[in-house]
Amino acid sequence: MITLDTQFATQIIEKVKQYTDYNINIMNERGIIVASLTRERIGTFHEIAQRIIHGDKDEIVVDKDENYIGTREGVNIAVYYKNKKIGVIGITGEPEKVRPIAMILRMSIETMLEYELYKEERFQRKNLKEQLLSRVMYGENVTEEELSEYARRLQLEEKYVRIPIILRFNKSAEFTEKVLSDVREYHYLSKQDITSVTRNKDMIIFKHFEKSLMQLLREYKFLLAESISPVLRYLKSRSIAYTIYVGSFQNRYVDYRIGYSHCRWLRNRCKAEGRSYYFYDYVDEYFHSFVPFEEVRGIYDIFEKEMGEKEVENYVSVMAALQAAGYNLTEASKLMHVHKNTLVYRLDKLREEFGLNPILAQNDREFMANLCDYLAKTRKG
Repeated sequence: MITLDTQFATQIIEKVKQYTDYNINIMNERGIIVASLTRERIGTFHEIAQRIIHGDKDEIVVDKDENYIGTREGVNIAVYYKNKKIGVIGITGEPEKVRPIAMILRMSIETMLEYELYKEERFQRKNLKEQLLSRVMYGENVTEEELSEYARRLQLEEKYVRIPIILRFNKSAEFTEKVLSDVREYHYLSKQDITSVTRNKDMIIFKHFEKSLMQLLREYKFLLAESISPVLRYLKSRSIAYTIYVGSFQNRYVDYRIGYSHCRWLRNRCKAEGRSYYFYDYVDEYFHSFVPFEEVRGIYDIFEKEMGEKEVENYVSVMAALQAAGYNLTEASKLMHVHKNTLVYRLDKLREEFGLNPILAQNDREFMANLCDYLAKTRKG
């Protein structure tokens, strides 16, 4: 707990001495003068301070004719923190003149104490959140009990669904730390959200939602955009470029690493800046990423060898556009910058050649889409 220790009290005295000639003493909870404008009094016992600390009175005025140990004429007033006396301020001089000064000084000290504790609690909470996420993202053999203890100290509720979000700035770690510090300072996120800076110098947010899982799934893109809109407005107001990667839903601390790994997979795959990428839009591709390329080659290489270069180019351009447009012919033709009839003609040639129809048959669509992905990769390779 913050107390009227020597360092804090000395800082007060140093600030006050340039504004008054009155002697000011600050006593701790044991009645010892820990700071004073009369330096020789530091470390001595103050009887009235001890009486105030351990008695019922908040203020004791000492007249010049009274004699107490370590005490002179003046006003002595208790300093409170959270309804508890933690020290005493004493000002030497005529009581009527120095009492207003003592009251103002007490108010200033109590305000400073509250602010210092506020900063300390913010710092401790920040450190705990970063320790929690560090264990979640990088820790080995992390137990549910260990993570739950961090969460308990942070007053986090595990019952909420949390969605990991990576904000990539392509800047230094110091830059990302500054952005995150501002986000926290301006309270752009809830206390139930967990934030930190990753080893890749990105900002990570585990955004919490209090809606049911199914309701969240139906409208999570909208809800995410709405919930982090203050952060995005802050970034845009400072012309900070960013890319967003959204991972999978999780509601157990031990599974947060999985959601984070999905964010990282997206980050490594999707490089275009200034866009938002959602893991659930790429689940099929995610599963395919675990299949060794030699296995894929064994399935599709024979078809590639039967196709000429122009056939491969036509196949990839048509099927890639259809996939991106959700197999809507009008939208696909726009993506290809061709007339819809031109797209239909090129698609008909593929349907005739392969004997498959990706528009009407789901199995045909899956085969042709996977072949397209394979051909695209081999062309890049």
